[in-house]
Amino acid sequence: MKHLLFALALLVSLRASAQTDLYSRYASQPGVKVASVSNFAIDSATRADVTVIEAVDDSGWQWMKNEFHIADLSPEQQAGLREGNDAVLFARRSRANPSSNAPVVNEQIAVAASCYIGISYLSRAVYIFCADTEEQYDAIVTMLVKKIMRNSR
Repeated sequence: MKHLLFALALLVSLRASAQTDLYSRYASQPGVKVASVSNFAIDSATRADVTVIEAVDDSGWQWMKNEFHIADLSPEQQAGLREGNDAVLFARRSRANPSSNAPVVNEQIAVAASCYIGISYLSRAVYIFCADTEEQYDAIVTMLVKKIMRNSR
């Protein structure tokens, strides 16, 4: 029982540490502001840690585009953005380095070593979602798709 409590405490500590590491990785970057929320409610049954990076100026957005490999929008998407319609992109990435692809082990994405990033062109923000299970990641994708559908009306 003592070992189980120690393992649980270590897991909570590592999770908090990973979130702090993401925050620390980006917090000193000029041109962006960073916030980190632990246990963010994705839906009524799902929680995940989220780090948000938002550009405060054009140089910050350019850095974010380079860091996270954010593509330029098509002329049609740019016109929609000028009209207030968001363009949202999401991708699976490495939890340790969200600018890199998600790690693959035995032809499967390593869930514990991955995260999802959501990119909002309208708010010039990147949302890094870190969860522990594939079910949690499914809920994150569902939430992001709902956001896209809401913004496309």
